[in-house]
Amino acid sequence: MTSRERVMRTLEFNLPDRIPVDLWVLPKTRMVFGGAFETLYQQYNKDIVSVAGPFDHAYSPEYYQVGTYIDPWGSVWSNLQAGIIGEVKQPVFKDYDALEGYEAPVGQFLSEWEDAKIPVAETIAEARADGKFIIGGWISLFERMQYLRGTEDLFCDIALEEDEMFRIIELVMQFMHAYVDKWLEMDIDAMAFGDDWGTQINLLISPDVWRRIFKPLYKELIDKIKAGGKKVFFHSDGYIMELYPEFIELGVDALNSQLWCMGVEQVAEKFAGKITFWGEISRQQTLPFGTPQDVHAAAALMKQYLYRNGGLIGQSEVGGDVSLENIEAVLTAWD
Repeated sequence: MTSRERVMRTLEFNLPDRIPVDLWVLPKTRMVFGGAFETLYQQYNKDIVSVAGPFDHAYSPEYYQVGTYIDPWGSVWSNLQAGIIGEVKQPVFKDYDALEGYEAPVGQFLSEWEDAKIPVAETIAEARADGKFIIGGWISLFERMQYLRGTEDLFCDIALEEDEMFRIIELVMQFMHAYVDKWLEMDIDAMAFGDDWGTQINLLISPDVWRRIFKPLYKELIDKIKAGGKKVFFHSDGYIMELYPEFIELGVDALNSQLWCMGVEQVAEKFAGKITFWGEISRQQTLPFGTPQDVHAAAALMKQYLYRNGGLIGQSEVGGDVSLENIEAVLTAWD
């Protein structure tokens, strides 16, 4: 069974030969461990390849370098530590007067895509030849709005439903439609979304407001991706229990969430068998502070509660604070 077949069977709850493995590696990991990490990384099979392209954080090293960086939208980022992503310190629309005459950078994206599409296609072709399941791109709506407006001001705008906020939504959606269209031309199996919607104890905004303002935006893009014959993967940090039914209704195939802050058993009781769990072992506690035995125990518990003839991908994210022993445990815990 190829990796692609294994992931497809997992998403369909159709008895894959084993749980697929996916590992996210922050640049800091390679900086800390160097060749020792690369040697370990190459020893074990990973089933999913995520491919980045123009405008994606993973495509632009400047996001992870010390200093300031102006992204293609005009937001100014600041980073104090190499190898992890920085923060926006000067959003484009700190003053809404800046909306006057502003255009989403669709033209720049299309130009950069033309320059990048051949190497991106070559990366995809290499993964396809290896039989991998391929995820293309990374779509962020809520987080892009924060980068453009600033987090605090955006939350005020959401509470007041400011007219200018809906203009930002129009700009972001205009760009995302062009972005999705280009990725759908590529030989990929899925597209990924990434918006963090939770604190460690609750949602960042009320579920009713989320359904009214943001759910239709996701539906618009998810429907387009599904019509293009691709699967939909979604990442969202925090306590998002109330959004699980919404993602299931929207047709999300696999959801990456912080299961451990919600409780693996509690999540499983409500949603196991209804959506694929795209990881993850806790990167707040188990991975940086636990032992390899703790990592294996966490994976065993996830398999016990979440696996339903599929429906579970052995995904984790590792940074420079995770030991090589625990990284190896992450790669072997799902067999």
